[in-house]
Amino acid sequence: MSERAERLSGLQNGSVGSIAGMAEVMLQQPTVAIKNAVQQGRPISWSVPALYRGLGVSLASIAPISAIQFATNGRLLRGLTAPDVAPSDQTKLLCATMSGLASTGLSGPAELIMTLQQNNGKSFGATVKEVAQQHGVVRLLRGFTATAVRDSMWCAGYLALGPVFTREMHTLSPTTFGEIDTATTAQKASASIAGCVAAGLITVAATQPVDTIKTVMQGEAMILPSGRAPSTLATVGRIYRKGGLLSFYRGILPRGYRLAGAVLILGQSRIWLEEVFEEHELLKF
Repeated sequence: MSERAERLSGLQNGSVGSIAGMAEVMLQQPTVAIKNAVQQGRPISWSVPALYRGLGVSLASIAPISAIQFATNGRLLRGLTAPDVAPSDQTKLLCATMSGLASTGLSGPAELIMTLQQNNGKSFGATVKEVAQQHGVVRLLRGFTATAVRDSMWCAGYLALGPVFTREMHTLSPTTFGEIDTATTAQKASASIAGCVAAGLITVAATQPVDTIKTVMQGEAMILPSGRAPSTLATVGRIYRKGGLLSFYRGILPRGYRLAGAVLILGQSRIWLEEVFEEHELLKF
């Protein structure tokens, strides 16, 4: 996270995260639908309504999810770093990872509902009601462990690795990106884009297997009988027996495109929004 973000309050960081998160979802929702279909072995529906099915729950959940991630990250950075001292890269990674864990309670159920909506074509309310009536509210937490692991790694990627890689671009190629303290606006933007895309690609490779496990577990939430359902490890074994290691990387192309774009969109939006919030003292009480 930038030094400016550390100076913002929890409310300001949360607002920055909410706005950036909703912008990213609006732009990239179709890639989520494609990825989910491929991971579950279902045919892809290319109609616009089908590609944007579940957008409502995605927007409703991403605002508080991103707010929690940004606010938690900022608070942890301030708590673990001495005043006027820049946090180390290790501290940034730790804080970002914990921020991902903090938001799992919202992201897990929200993604389960969205995945089921894309499978059954029903509304948000009808899907939630069907799950609760047939299997109980606890079924909404299916895939929670896989979601927690994925979200912690995802936040480490876009909240920590993105800024770290951006800084390294100036160090490794000053002729292209300029020195970190004297780079032009265009050079800073280029370094940020390169750093964010690199962080996004690494995050994709690291999180793809666990995201596939999560999607499969959530997609079968209505198929499995009520009561004790197959565990995360049991699901891992089943996926492996059906298709080997490569089956864990199904959907990596649409998801890779989405995550690389997400790190870029979130990174650029965060930089701009942080500047606006600080300079205009928005939500500063």
